[in-house]
Amino acid sequence: MYRISQMQVMPGRPDLNQIKIISEIIKAKADGIDLIIFPEMAVPGYMLGDKWENDRFVLDAFKKNEAIIKSTEGGITAIWWNILPMRNEKWEDGRIRKYNAAFVAVNGKLLSNGVFDGYTLKTLMPKYREFDDERHFYSSLKLAQEKWVDYREYLEPFMISVDWKIQKVGIIICEDMWDDDYYAKPVEILKSKWAELIVNISASPFWIGKSDKRDRILAIKSQGIEMVYANNVWIQNNWKNIFIFDGSSVAFRDWVKVSQAKAFADKDLDTWAGIENWEQEIEKICWALIYGIREYFKLIKKDKVVLWLSGWVDSAVVAALMVLSLGKENVITVNMPSKFNSSTTRDLAKLQAEKLWIEYHIFPIQDAVDLTTAEFERIFGKLPTWLVLENIQARDRGSRVLAWLSALKNAVFTNNWNKSEIAQGYATLYWDVNGSICPIGDLYKTQVWELARFINVKYGNIILQEIIDIIPSAELSENQNVDEGLGDPFNYEYLDKLLYQLVELRKDPVEILEFYRDWKLEELLKLNHKIGNYFPTTEEFIADLEKIYRNLWIFFFKRIQSPPIIAVSKRAFWYDLREAVLDDYMIEEYLDLKKSLLWQ
Repeated sequence: MYRISQMQVMPGRPDLNQIKIISEIIKAKADGIDLIIFPEMAVPGYMLGDKWENDRFVLDAFKKNEAIIKSTEGGITAIWWNILPMRNEKWEDGRIRKYNAAFVAVNGKLLSNGVFDGYTLKTLMPKYREFDDERHFYSSLKLAQEKWVDYREYLEPFMISVDWKIQKVGIIICEDMWDDDYYAKPVEILKSKWAELIVNISASPFWIGKSDKRDRILAIKSQGIEMVYANNVWIQNNWKNIFIFDGSSVAFRDWVKVSQAKAFADKDLDTWAGIENWEQEIEKICWALIYGIREYFKLIKKDKVVLWLSGWVDSAVVAALMVLSLGKENVITVNMPSKFNSSTTRDLAKLQAEKLWIEYHIFPIQDAVDLTTAEFERIFGKLPTWLVLENIQARDRGSRVLAWLSALKNAVFTNNWNKSEIAQGYATLYWDVNGSICPIGDLYKTQVWELARFINVKYGNIILQEIIDIIPSAELSENQNVDEGLGDPFNYEYLDKLLYQLVELRKDPVEILEFYRDWKLEELLKLNHKIGNYFPTTEEFIADLEKIYRNLWIFFFKRIQSPPIIAVSKRAFWYDLREAVLDDYMIEEYLDLKKSLLWQ
């Protein structure tokens, strides 16, 4: 029988990963396992940035194979991933050429498939979203072109003992399975060569909806054979995004899922294991965030966190996630009221802290704001504008109080920005944009409310319903008085669905305008009301669309200064969505359609 080792891969630590791999091989031998399978990037880790350009590091990681091969002595086959450097071949940057390779060893020796001696190469290299494979690795497709051979010649099964009989086992690496948009079809080629079992070793991050898509692909491709998907767990990052590798390793046999490993767990999956079912997508998101926060704090070697508890849903959700991730004894909260903060939100903040049994402080900022305002007037001879006054309040909270308190407590503080606010630049630099981690930065505001409701169902109403229900507001001026029903300048139900089209699905405003023209926008956005309920006139609709799109591009300069976010969507801001500071250019097709609609 075979076993998938859904191991926790430590990026940049081939020494620790080697120890883990060898210990798993020894354990599998003791359990009578024929074949043990490890994930992609199991030895060096995946998201290493340009550390891949460090040839000495690459050679050190490759050398770890020696002990792994030796550990298979005694009758077990192991499949694992490591970098394959070719000293005598140069990459396009003049450095050692590197291949993304799966290695196979049995009884202390590498096993040949008749083409390569003990390894096979990745065929398809992703170059979208967070993936940079083609920046660092040479694919078998490139090698085939270089050697003037058909790439299919490089895809050959290995003869491996599984369940006490020799089987043809095809080995592919991650993207090789996701071949819909490629001309090369590694799975079909291996099936045509009579592979009975196809193993996909992956390093594949979690995002909303991915597991369902993966299962559909595996079900289709497993027709007539067995397919195994081996993924790793833990977090990896590429500077601005924290990606969660959820594991969820799985086996399919002839369209049917036969076993699946537990998500977000360093856990083996044997052939006979059961299937883990998730009731709803929001449950996966919740677990992903809790797991990601906990492991990120281990990575940065911190165990305490400070956060602003405002009395609104964003900070309440972040506080709950921190308690669930780090424990209530490690969460310190502070409320920092000015004269514009209502007694309603101040009271809710205190009650929320009591509900979570966490440390809570009140640190009024009005005296400091008044002092800054008076100094402004003394130096410049006039009072600051309302916008400047709002920013003074905000920055005093972040750059003074939170920074000071986190230093005092030997902690870091959070950024409570949500994706809706990030997209529209609705935050103050050196306040909302500060922090060490942005836990809900990949959730739109409506998703934050959904998560709050789920947390209450799952963990026993630990977020106050009054906080979920209260109108969101910055409370930085008299025009944002929540007791008078005044709050954020957005209809989040509409905004979030439009942003999803513009951000995740990369639609241009002209496409949105076309749906509006054809009376199909409500269907596209899945709105709860007719578009006329939001915008009585075409002029108002177009003005709002252009404002949202303009903010999306102009406020990139704010986004780039914020801390890393935990990525859970199809397209997270920062490195997952590579942007530049640009003007809000509208294409000619949009301008023509706009003109025709306004003339009607």
